[in-house]
Amino acid sequence: MRTYFPQQFEKVSPKKVSDFIFDQLEESIILKELLPEEQLPNERDMAVMFNASRLAVREALSRLEEEGLIEKRVGAKGGTFVLPLTLNSHHRHREQIASNWESWSKVFEYRLIIEPEAAFLAAQHIQVEQLHQLQQYLEMSIEQDCSRELFRALDVKFHLMIAKASDNAYFEKAVREIRTKINPALDLMPYSQEVRVRNSDSHFELLDVLRAHDGEHSRILMRQHIEQSASSIYHRVFDHDIRTQEKESESL
Repeated sequence: MRTYFPQQFEKVSPKKVSDFIFDQLEESIILKELLPEEQLPNERDMAVMFNASRLAVREALSRLEEEGLIEKRVGAKGGTFVLPLTLNSHHRHREQIASNWESWSKVFEYRLIIEPEAAFLAAQHIQVEQLHQLQQYLEMSIEQDCSRELFRALDVKFHLMIAKASDNAYFEKAVREIRTKINPALDLMPYSQEVRVRNSDSHFELLDVLRAHDGEHSRILMRQHIEQSASSIYHRVFDHDIRTQEKESESL
């Protein structure tokens, strides 16, 4: 009797140890768990951390440097340092996003399903210490000396904490994957007092309903927040006037 197998099997492709190291470091940088100007451990220590050879670590670091995510510096205070992602993000990502917008739209659709449901569950399961941590993130984000990179990092932490509070590891993993994919697009957003206030107001409102354990309202607010975010990214990528203004400012 013949057995029929699915036709969707993926072909096996070899993956080097350095690829695994690269993927983990890239994700941590994109999610801003490693912040700009933070120094990475030396190759020997990282080899121990990853249980890998120094050659594999060196190959991973070389790829990160080629991607513009890290920089190696020489001298007494030398080492390997994380570079800021937001300062030149429009150079690296705008055209890539525009040319592949259909794929990005799928990610936004996925986010629109996952994060509101994570917020719904979080409202039911969130712990006091998690609410306190969310409050701290928001208070830090409205400080006058909050840099653009720190502001973006706190935004990521806020959303990942809500996913963690869902008490469902699958949602937590999904939101982490989503943020890894969309952060380059979110880094295109301008940094101004108006943006900070709008984002903070939205987050504080969401925190209030989470604190009240209002699942349905949490779901609605998260959905509205994500829809606004996707719309802002779209206009940032495709608005001709914005693109023209940025090109003119770069030529000055």
